[in-house]
Amino acid sequence: MPRIEQTDWLETFAAVVDHGSFSAAALALHRAQSRVSTHVAALERALGGTLVDRSHRPVRPTELGLAFLPHARAVLAALERGVEAVDEHTGTLRGRVVIGCHPSVSAGFLPGVLSAVHAEHPLLRVHLTEHTTPDLVSGIAAGRFDIAIHSLASDPPSSDLLSVHLWTERFVAVVPPEHPLLPADGPTREGLDPASLTAHPLIAIARPGAAVDPDTGSALRAWGLEIPLTWQSEQPQSVVNLARAGLGVGVLNALAASISDTTGMVVVPVGSLAEGREVAVTRDRRSAPSPSVDVVFRAIVAAAPPAGVVPRADHPVR
Repeated sequence: MPRIEQTDWLETFAAVVDHGSFSAAALALHRAQSRVSTHVAALERALGGTLVDRSHRPVRPTELGLAFLPHARAVLAALERGVEAVDEHTGTLRGRVVIGCHPSVSAGFLPGVLSAVHAEHPLLRVHLTEHTTPDLVSGIAAGRFDIAIHSLASDPPSSDLLSVHLWTERFVAVVPPEHPLLPADGPTREGLDPASLTAHPLIAIARPGAAVDPDTGSALRAWGLEIPLTWQSEQPQSVVNLARAGLGVGVLNALAASISDTTGMVVVPVGSLAEGREVAVTRDRRSAPSPSVDVVFRAIVAAAPPAGVVPRADHPVR
């Protein structure tokens, strides 16, 4: 039987797969890149095969790596639960919880939630990792995150996952005050007719190579519009700054706009709440109970939603 001498090897291997490179894994783990390479090589020697395809960019697991990865994650999770079992006896919670979320959520919602959690459980560690919509629910299923806060636009949770609807928010347009999109007498409380966007270049969130983020794409479809993006970025602030530079109309969800510096810009709702963005928190039903994950999940569900959104319906999505 192969002898795996250090659980660090497993943690490093999983991090390389999750982050797509040895250098990114080194940053995430606060280890030297040489140490990351040494760990993966030692694990490969112990198992007698190559786990990571180093010739591909980003690096990816080999067939052997894909077969071994869930077992590595299971060992790491079992050790984490073992530590938590000891913590339950000592009355101290020291687990680690990884939350995948949108940048707007990590900046505009989670700081208050995590402050309250930290005050009660100061040794509990919470790691935030920011992603666009397509990666969040899949990250739960793959074991990369313990909890995901995400929109329901394109990746609704399966029956293996527990999700709770947190809030609904409208989309907004971000433009300079003299922009022709705005009515002569100023924007109304009801907001803009989405059809008015068709006459202007659009700037929105999207990953490189993608036509549009599923959130914005869902809104465009609800509005009956087929408008290609002229400019795109994965960061809300960049969308605002591109609009500030006169390159088009920035389209964001309300929370993303609220955490951005929109000084000197006009932020006006577009369309109706029914066409807005639904946000949920999700965790895996399949994994063994974790007191740390339970504490953080309950805190997220119980927290007041950000200003400017409509609170959740008081029931689980699934």
